[in-house]
Amino acid sequence: MVESLRSLAALFRENHSFAVLSHIRPDGDAIGSSIGLALILKEMGKKVRVFNEEGPSDPYAYLCGSIPVERTPVEPPADSPKVIAVDCSTPERLGERFLRWGVPVDANIDHHPDNPGYAAINCVEASALATAELLARTALELDLPLRADAASALYVGILTDTNSFSFRPLRPETLELAAALIRAGADPETLSWRTFRNFSLNRFALLREILNRTRFAADNRIAFYRLTADLYAETGTTSLEVENFLSYLQLVETVQVAFMVEEISPQITRMSLRSIPAIDIRPVAARFGGGGHRCAAGARAPLPVEEVEQQLLEAIVPHLLPGS
Repeated sequence: MVESLRSLAALFRENHSFAVLSHIRPDGDAIGSSIGLALILKEMGKKVRVFNEEGPSDPYAYLCGSIPVERTPVEPPADSPKVIAVDCSTPERLGERFLRWGVPVDANIDHHPDNPGYAAINCVEASALATAELLARTALELDLPLRADAASALYVGILTDTNSFSFRPLRPETLELAAALIRAGADPETLSWRTFRNFSLNRFALLREILNRTRFAADNRIAFYRLTADLYAETGTTSLEVENFLSYLQLVETVQVAFMVEEISPQITRMSLRSIPAIDIRPVAARFGGGGHRCAAGARAPLPVEEVEQQLLEAIVPHLLPGS
């Protein structure tokens, strides 16, 4: 890790133009890490742009400030920037538009345990609870400029990927880094409020419909719902507005595993899974070619949504703990 940090410092120091990209369907860690790193590079006098396959994420628009999240163009920028991937376990998850660029990834900064190290420089640490945590530590160790706006973005990345500092194993180092970001200007009260309590009426309607449609199985140890294009159309929302909705299903004391399935097309289904700490949900996602973390994983499958839903239920049951 020390050697990769030295290489990363040299990359930042010796180059002027950068493109920062994160994974498709970006969450708080992906957006927070992208914006936080971009703001640090901008403070260093660098030219930097932030791209994502799906463009801006409305729930996190308040973080962007002077550096907007742009939809990844189909052609690479003319100035051939150095490409930095954050919070992305594989280059494919950067999206089809980036893959059309046909250029290598120069730096890969991530915390996913299944990251194979696909870039020229790989700063991958699975013990970090968020990529933003890894970036915050990198900024402090390399003495990079960490102003309030960058600190705020990285704080939100940690806040969301730890579910408000509630996921295990929550290490003292994570809280110490959060404290350092607060000292740098991140306002924990405001950021928590804007992150978790900034629903539009349409997004609230989407949540209400999802909760109305939630089903239970295996003696209420599994909770799940299905997302469709009709549901988004009815509520005037998009697929980027459902982040963290599975946590509402986990409020039920009997629920050990919560999942959702989304129909991307008649033959492609996306799935997202969450579990209690005692259950490792990664093997279930792996059955569909996916991965992630112990208590949060996902995948895409070339199958109809009804079939994926049934296969998931069958795959999850053997991992459940006995009911009370």
